[in-house]
Amino acid sequence: MKHLLLLLALVFSAGSCLAQTPDSAALRINRLPPTTGLLLQKGWRYHAGDDPAWARPDFDDSRWDTLSPTRPRRELPPALGTGISWLRLRFRLGASLRQRDLLFNSFGVGAIEVYLNGRLVQRQGVLAADPARVQPLGQFLPPGAVPAGGPAEQVLAVRYAPWRPLLPLGLSQRPQLRVTLFAPQQFWEGRARERDSAIVLLVLVGFSALLAFLHFAFFYYNPSQPANRYFARFALTIALGSLLGYGFRTLALPTLVPFLALLVLANVLAAMNGLWAIRALYALFHFRPGRLYRGLWVAYWGVVLLLIVSQNPAVDSAWTILVVGCVVEQLRLTVIALRQGQRGAGLIAAGFAGQLLVAMAYCAVLYLAKTPSQLLLNVLLLLGIVLPALGISLFLAREFALDAELLQVKLGEVERLSAQTIAQEQDKQALLAAQNDTLETQVQQRTGELQRSLTELRATQNQLIQKEKMASLGELTAGIAHEIQNPLNFVNNFADVSAELLAELKEAQAAGDAAEVSALADDLTQNLSKIHQHGQRASSIVRGMLEHSRASTGERAALDMNALADEYLRLAYHGLRAKEKSFNATLQTDLAPGLPPVEGVGADLGRVLLNLFNNAFYAVQQRQLAGESGYVPTVSVATKRLAEQVEIQVLDNGTGIPDAVRPKIFQPFFTTKPTGEGTGLGLSLSHDIITKGHGGTLAVASQPGQGTTFTITLPTA
Repeated sequence: MKHLLLLLALVFSAGSCLAQTPDSAALRINRLPPTTGLLLQKGWRYHAGDDPAWARPDFDDSRWDTLSPTRPRRELPPALGTGISWLRLRFRLGASLRQRDLLFNSFGVGAIEVYLNGRLVQRQGVLAADPARVQPLGQFLPPGAVPAGGPAEQVLAVRYAPWRPLLPLGLSQRPQLRVTLFAPQQFWEGRARERDSAIVLLVLVGFSALLAFLHFAFFYYNPSQPANRYFARFALTIALGSLLGYGFRTLALPTLVPFLALLVLANVLAAMNGLWAIRALYALFHFRPGRLYRGLWVAYWGVVLLLIVSQNPAVDSAWTILVVGCVVEQLRLTVIALRQGQRGAGLIAAGFAGQLLVAMAYCAVLYLAKTPSQLLLNVLLLLGIVLPALGISLFLAREFALDAELLQVKLGEVERLSAQTIAQEQDKQALLAAQNDTLETQVQQRTGELQRSLTELRATQNQLIQKEKMASLGELTAGIAHEIQNPLNFVNNFADVSAELLAELKEAQAAGDAAEVSALADDLTQNLSKIHQHGQRASSIVRGMLEHSRASTGERAALDMNALADEYLRLAYHGLRAKEKSFNATLQTDLAPGLPPVEGVGADLGRVLLNLFNNAFYAVQQRQLAGESGYVPTVSVATKRLAEQVEIQVLDNGTGIPDAVRPKIFQPFFTTKPTGEGTGLGLSLSHDIITKGHGGTLAVASQPGQGTTFTITLPTA
């Protein structure tokens, strides 16, 4: 855009020069260009300083220096940029022009006062000797008038004060003063054409903003295509640049500051859109941005900085090189994509080709047509900017359409596969349901079989338990018999003695010895008491035997563990002695006095103690049979009161339990005894009775060859 504007300015300048006469004391003007007016470039004389007399038409300025004020400030005398100066132009109008009212429009980078033939006809801004205090006005100011019928030679004197802003903003590159002579109709039509031509920028704003919005939306809904984002930025910079261009070309700005700000920002955005176009091409063609692209960005910001802060005339050249570099990079990427046969690259190439053709047409119209149509130039300018953007946008739209088409195909494939999957799933479900039915039937059959097996197993287990009871009862039989025999002997003896006492009592009664009768009656009573006591002892032993043989009723009672332990120790010993007459062992008891009762099932706890004692006697017997010299078989029982528990220890100095066997001794049906001498259920049942039936513990500690200690703990009642 900047270059097109510069080209237009050059063309206007060239056209204006054609209407001037060669340099002479007075500029002769015979005709005016038909559309652009006559830019007064030559014939100006210049002098630094400020003197109101220099506005008079009869002032002799022949000794002043000549210059062209339309040149950039850097090409003008330095004094023209430091304080107030005067410029004078003598001109002669041709006969036809002299009879017409004319207008002149002046525009400078500073404040000016324009005098025509000594009369002030135009003032723009506030003049001051200090350039920093000068206040220039914007553009579109009212023109000055050159009335018809003026003198043959007229003098245009301009009192000029240059403006020096805080930032250079490229002012040193702009013409310092432009005075253009117009016919009134020509001037106002030119103003109208300029406003009309700016409408193309509004069209460009709308078009670019729409593209930016659409491609931002595309990127929002499909982030996998980043080219949409870069192209949206490209379109957005065009829209903003065009909007700013429309502003500085149509708005009657009060001062020159906003005008220059809009102009600089428009140029900055115009150059930036080329960089975003390159980035979009990188993304479209799947190229990785390299050092060249980063270098363009660095160059861009360098040029922007130079534009703002530097007065170096090379800034314009740098802008040109940067813009050309962007165009070349865009073409390079497009050509590479065409060579690689990338899909849709032809659309972008067509856009650039169309832009090139439009540029050629624009130049042809501009240079060949005497009065080029501004509308045609505007249309060509619009097409030159829009065609590449349109090519990229069509490329992205085509990609989007192809992706959508591919997505539809894949969606159809997914639906087909989904239908197949659903059908297969239904088949699998039906097959699974049939298998479930079969499996359920089999499970029911197996469950029935297992239930029967479990019932049989429980029955067998009960039988085994009962067998274990009967086995232990059998081992007790001898001991029980021995225990019953003692009270029976006492009963028999006391019965015999009582019979003799009765005979003696009868004799004493017959003899009338009352004292003897009374003494014999007392002895008889004492004997009967002994008979009753030993009869109760025998009954207790029989009752215990019956309780041991019966299935447990689960009825709990407070038990004296000292008595229970002592009783079963002796029963077990006498039971073994009944089978092995030669066996002898030392029985030791260490029963804690005042042991609190334990709430439990007496038959069950007695069975546990009997099992432990039998094992202890078996172990010491085995060690004794080994013939160890000096060995004395000893089985002990000790009770102890703990905090809220009672501890019963059954100790022996038998063969001990090997370490490899110890973890298995509480497993059902595990035994180390020869076949036929044990069921393997004794310790297993004992463990369950203590831990599950009474909430206690049963532990074992043993040293092979030294002995074993079983420790029972039971909660107190």
